[in-house]
Amino acid sequence: MKLKSLLIGSAALAAAATGAKAADPIVVPEPEPMEYVRVCDVYGAGFFYIPGTETCLRVSGMVRYQIGYSDGDASDQEGWDKYGRAEVNFDARSETEYGTLGAWIKLRGTSSSSGSVPGTGTPGDSYTWIVPGLNDGGAYSGGVRSSGVNLQQAVISLGGLSMGMSDSIWDTGLHGEQDRGYFPYSRVHFIGYNFAAGNGVTFAVMLEEADNNYDWTPNVVGKVGIAQGWGSADLYAAYDATAEEFAIKGIVKANLTDRFFIEALAQYESGISFYSANPLDGIVSGLPINPGAEWSLAGVLGFKATPKLTAAIGGAYYSNVGHGLGTVLVGGDIDAWNVGTTIDYEIVENFNAKLAVNYTQFDTSVGDADQFHGFLRFQRDF
Repeated sequence: MKLKSLLIGSAALAAAATGAKAADPIVVPEPEPMEYVRVCDVYGAGFFYIPGTETCLRVSGMVRYQIGYSDGDASDQEGWDKYGRAEVNFDARSETEYGTLGAWIKLRGTSSSSGSVPGTGTPGDSYTWIVPGLNDGGAYSGGVRSSGVNLQQAVISLGGLSMGMSDSIWDTGLHGEQDRGYFPYSRVHFIGYNFAAGNGVTFAVMLEEADNNYDWTPNVVGKVGIAQGWGSADLYAAYDATAEEFAIKGIVKANLTDRFFIEALAQYESGISFYSANPLDGIVSGLPINPGAEWSLAGVLGFKATPKLTAAIGGAYYSNVGHGLGTVLVGGDIDAWNVGTTIDYEIVENFNAKLAVNYTQFDTSVGDADQFHGFLRFQRDF
């Protein structure tokens, strides 16, 4: 009897244990939390954190369409010219014990209706496609005849230290297009340092390399500036180690009233160098160097008619263009001046239009020459 009771009790315990085990809940692992893109407001609007990092990134850019016209007896570039341009910028920043670590990338693509047409043979034919015997000297559209995408800027920065490839710090000018010709070829490889002293005072010095497989000696460019509520003033100095020439430039911008502003530029060059002005920019193509001007002055007076509309008039004067190379250019020493106007209008936010019209006069020992040039530009920023 005792054996029978023992067996029945063991079976009951086994059944109870089996039932308890079957009743245990099934544990389902929780999904990994989703990491949403976070806004980074440390460096201003438009930045966000790259997922999984503490690096902030901002993507920006612009799209531009421009219709230009040039006419006169001083140019080998006459007629209509159209081009489209697009830029995409990547700005990455993060904080370190040595300051802000940054990376800046600018990609630029441009397509133009100008450019050499096979069989025409001269730069002046780049605006017309002449087909002898077919159109008797008329012109056919060449469509988009030049196009390209390039790395425009690539810069690494840590605190005030920066290095890479970008526009020279010398490449600064005035509002509008009255200062056309001031340093049109500006991209360099560089390493330099920027220092903010406070109260709007800044200093910068750069070692810039502009030579193509020539030597290892860099150019030296420095800047000191101040920016206040009234405007700003900047002084630049540059030494071209290859040409062994120097240049000095000063720019002042001032707000006369809430609507009127004035800007002025003065530049001196000891001789032709990478930092020379080019008053022939956009007028004569294919020059191997900037012809320069011993002294050059430029000024702009602007009026903010409405929050959307700004108009400006200005001009520039170039003395002794070519620094003795005038005989190579057009037969003698050259003085040049230009006047012009620009009208800027914001159609809607981030979509702007600009109209520019300029007149340039060249006074040479073999006679005078003049040129009209201008454009209508539409630009969408993002």
